Formats: sequence, C-alpha cells, structure tokens
Amino acid sequence: MNAGYVRLSRDDDKRNYVSIENQKLIINQYAADHGVVIDRWYEDDGISGYIFDRPGFQQMMADLDKDIDTVYVKDFSRLGRHNAKVLLLLDEFQERGKHLIVIDDNYDSMESSDDTIGIKTWFNERYVKDTSKKIKRAIGARQKEGTLITRPPFGYRRNEKDKTVLEIVPKEAEYIKQIYDLYLSGSGYRKIATYLTEQRAPTPSMIQREREIEEDRLSKRKVASKWSDAMIKEILDNDFYIGTFRLKKRARNTVHGKDKRVPKEDQCIFENHHPAIIDKATFALVQELKEKRNRTNYRGSHGQWLGSEIPNPFGSCLFCKDCGSRLTPIKRQTSSRERKYYICTTYNTKGRRYCSKAHLIEEDDLMDDVLTYIKMCRNALCEVISTYDLKDFEAEKKTIEEKRQELHTAINERKNQLKVLLTQKVKDLVVAAGNEDLINETYDSMQKDLFAQIHGLEMQIRELNETAIETPDVKDKLKNALEVVDKIIAGGSLDRRDIELLIEKIVVDEDGMPEITLKYGLSNLISYSPADEMNRRENTIIAIVMKLIVEDERSYTSAKYLSEHITDLGFKKTKQSILPYIELMKSLGILENTDNPLKPYNIIKSKEEIAQLAKDYLPDLSAETTAKQLSDDYLHCSSDDRWHAGNGL
Repeated sequence: MNAGYVRLSRDDDKRNYVSIENQKLIINQYAADHGVVIDRWYEDDGISGYIFDRPGFQQMMADLDKDIDTVYVKDFSRLGRHNAKVLLLLDEFQERGKHLIVIDDNYDSMESSDDTIGIKTWFNERYVKDTSKKIKRAIGARQKEGTLITRPPFGYRRNEKDKTVLEIVPKEAEYIKQIYDLYLSGSGYRKIATYLTEQRAPTPSMIQREREIEEDRLSKRKVASKWSDAMIKEILDNDFYIGTFRLKKRARNTVHGKDKRVPKEDQCIFENHHPAIIDKATFALVQELKEKRNRTNYRGSHGQWLGSEIPNPFGSCLFCKDCGSRLTPIKRQTSSRERKYYICTTYNTKGRRYCSKAHLIEEDDLMDDVLTYIKMCRNALCEVISTYDLKDFEAEKKTIEEKRQELHTAINERKNQLKVLLTQKVKDLVVAAGNEDLINETYDSMQKDLFAQIHGLEMQIRELNETAIETPDVKDKLKNALEVVDKIIAGGSLDRRDIELLIEKIVVDEDGMPEITLKYGLSNLISYSPADEMNRRENTIIAIVMKLIVEDERSYTSAKYLSEHITDLGFKKTKQSILPYIELMKSLGILENTDNPLKPYNIIKSKEEIAQLAKDYLPDLSAETTAKQLSDDYLHCSSDDRWHAGNGL
C-alpha cells in the first residue's frame, strides 16, 4: 500500500511553501507519472516540523508495520526540521525495509547515494531556528516598549476602536473585588470557588468563549463551568488588577521547548499602565496574608469557627505562648448564649501531656483588649508616620542575625540539658530500685517542658527567617493603618481585614492573657498589659461608683440608681452585676442596709471621707473630678500613665 504524507505549520514561509492541497497535487502527479496510486493520506496541519509528536506522523509510523509499503513526501522539510531526528528517521526506514521517496530532494531510500542529505536537513533545521530567533527578537522589542498586545485577563477587554486601550468590564470587576474581600475575610481558595459556583458566577473561560462567539471566532480551549482553586489563586496573584502590565514572565530556551519562569528582575514591568480594579494597599495586604498562611500551614478549616461557616476574625495571628502552636477557634451553644473562644491546638488535639494548659481566651475579652490597645496607639501611629526614617529599619536588619544567633544558642543549651537529663535519669533508675514509676514521671515532665521550649524557639527562628524588613512603601501602609484605626475608634469594632492590616501576632499565656504585637514597630513604642488594664478598669469603676454615691443628694442610694447611671457613663452594668460593688461599699463603711426597700442603702460617710477612700484606688484622683469626667478620661485613653516614649519618640 502506498501512502502520502503532507504537513504545513506556522514555521513555514507561506510564500515559499505550498498548501496541503498543493502538496497532495504534487505527490499525486509524481505517483501518476510512475504508474502508482496513493491509497492513503496522512497529514498534520498547523504543527511545527521541529517536533515529531504529531498525530498524523505518529499514525503513519505505526501503520508501517501493518500495511504501508511506500511513503511519498514532497521534501525533507515536510518530514521534519530537526536535523538529527530526520537522519535517524531515514535510517529507520531502511532498517525496517520500507520505501521512502522524497520528491523535490530526489531521495529514494532503496537507491540512496546522495552525500548532501545531511546538509539539506541541517539547512531545514537552521531555517526554523532562525525564524524562531527573529520572532523572539521582534516580540522582545515589543515587550520592552510595552506595545505587545496580549489577551487581557478576566475583568478587562480591549477597546473596539483602539486595541491598545484596556477597559474594565464592570460586572467582571465586581466578581474580582468580591474575591479579594472574601479572601481578606478569612475564606480560602476552595471556599471562594465554591461560593462563586453556587452563585452561578461565570468563569473566565466562559466569558472568553462569549467574546469569541461575538467576534465570530472559536478556539479549541476548554470551557470550565465551575470555579476552581487555581482560578482564584491566579486572580489573587495577578498584579494586572492594580494597573501593572507585566511582560516576559515566561521564556523558552529551545524551539518548542517548555516555558520557564523568568525572574522578576528580568521581566518587563509597566506600572500604572491601565485602570486598576484593586487598590495597591488591598493587593499588598492579600499577598502578605497569603505568605502568612503558607508560612503557618494555615488552611481554611482553621479559619472558621468549628461548627460554623463564618470565618473568625483572629484566624492567622493567634498563638500559644508555651508550645507555639496556633489557637483553634471553637463555638459552643450554651443555655443562655453562644460562646466563642480560642484554645491551644496542641492541648485540644493531643492533651495536657504535650501542652499543660488550654491557654483559653474568650473572643469578647480578646476583642476588648485589642480595641483598647489600638485606641492607645492612635497618637503614636501619627508620630511614627511623621518621623519615619528608612535608616531605622536598616539598623533593624543588622540586629536580625544577632537575634537568630541568640535563638540558636538557646536551643543548643536546652538540647544539652536534655542530654544531661537522660544521663541522670539512667543513673537514678540504677540507684533507686523500686521507684521507677516516680522517677520516669518526674523526668518525663522535665523532658516535655524542654521539648516545648525547643519547639517554641524553633518557631521563632522560622518566623525570623521569613520576616520581610519593611520597604520604602511603609509610609503608605502606615497611612492606611491610621485610617483603619480611626474607623475602629469611630465604630468601636474591628473585622478580619483590620486585624490583618494592624496586628502582627498575638501570643496567649496559660492564664488566657494576650501579648499583642502590632505591625510597623508600634509595640515598641507603647506598653500594654491586659492584666494591668483589667485592674485599672476595675479601680476606675470602683472610683466612679464612689463618685456617684457622693453626687447622690438623697442621703441614700440603690442598685437601680447606680446601675443606670454607670451604664449611661459607658460601663454597662445591670442591677445584678452592680451588687459586688455595693458589697464593697458596705465593707468600706460607705453604705449600710436599711429595712426600707425604697431606700435600700443609707450613705453613712461624708463626701470628704468617700473622696479620700477613692484615692486608695486611683491615687491621682482629685475631689473635684466628677463621675462623668472620670469615665470620659478612661474611655478616651487620655491617662498619661498609659504612655511612655521609647526609641526617642
């Protein structure tokens, strides 16, 4: 059986290389002149000759062992443009006893005596390589100029009149903004993809297919009906959405080789090239959050309340002080309320043998502590912006290696302690026969404590290694942080996005007390202890209760009067919750019980005596200060003893 093989690709100069139909015509004419009929055709249209993984070619080679005796081809370049592979192919035809006839190059595998075959195949390979270089050079020049027209990503389309102008597609832009908002709210790639699919949001490939139909052209690209993790990640990674046009992101070293990533410093980058859908601050925050999630092995299930689909606000910054593990969010429904709290993951999953305490903290308490601390930082943040100097951060870079060395030294010390413990344990077991259980329990406890310390130190080293020193765009970030602080103070609450922007880390000790570390070095400027804050708050409430008693001109008071007035001043107290303070007033001799339910407590000390007692709780309190002034001072964090100036500020 006789077969003909034809091929045409984009590598070919269309003026010099004839079409598929003309190749068939030439082969048929040659066959007719020699009294032969072509029984079967194999063709590859639009496939480069530099590669040999072509469907038509592969099928022809497979059929050589079946019923193909002779193959006719117009010239060597139709077989391929890879010199070495073409020469091996000619040898293969001869070894398999098959007849190959190359018409224009006067080659017959049964009567081969042409010594110039290698030169011809080499020239064919040089042609495709030269063409590749010319195309690459032309594309490279347009990349450097930023004039290369590429297919715009989801959210954009080209202007119909001027193809160099990019326009935002409003409906698609809404989906992109929603993706960024959902990620900042704590949702992961999978959850966002599932949500968009459930909302029947069109995927990027669906939008692209609609445009192809409008333009009366269809590609062979597959159309995805559902959103995937990869789609979400690509949108969150792509700085095209902040107006940056990035070219030469990938390149090939060989003709038809695999694309390889080009380092960012070698890419062609054009900032503010087109309208932005996402602002730069939001994009930077998302990249920071992604890096943090990767660094701490964060996954979406850890960013939700267990038993809930609502992401918790402190998803990626809350850690156990002793073992260094993340705190797990838990939600419990009690008879009276829904309780939300955080607990050490190690303690929760492995028990107290691996972490001795739960390190439990209620979300409401944590939120109050963070809010109080952030309010204190308001003025310091303004000062940081006005005095910001990059030299300060250069100095910080120099100290990182010192910190790393200290941590390594501390780890080695504890490892040496473990070795000593093991040696001593063996000695004690030999000497103290009969007390093996007691000795094992004692040493196991000591070893567990050392292992926990080593783990915590290793976590600090990993975090130190992956900490990025602030860059010149810090000032913009600080201004954004100041806007967030103002919004928090005005609204009295913060969400996940606020926390990611302002808070670096929160470490909770075994008593449930948080140590809050803010970004931008603010924690070095302002000291804050939740325990001290609790004491100060209680002392303030006690002093306010005394002031309210002094201001009550009726010579008696009641739980209703005190609870209503202190609630009006900003400290929410019910009649039930005010009773402990009334009991304290009775123990101090300020109040005494009566038999009259309408006048339950008589005031038995003078105003001067009560004012003196109030100084025991707030030493700097003057007798003239009213209850309202005292509450305002506390709630607006204006007390001077809460501030201190560090590092010259």
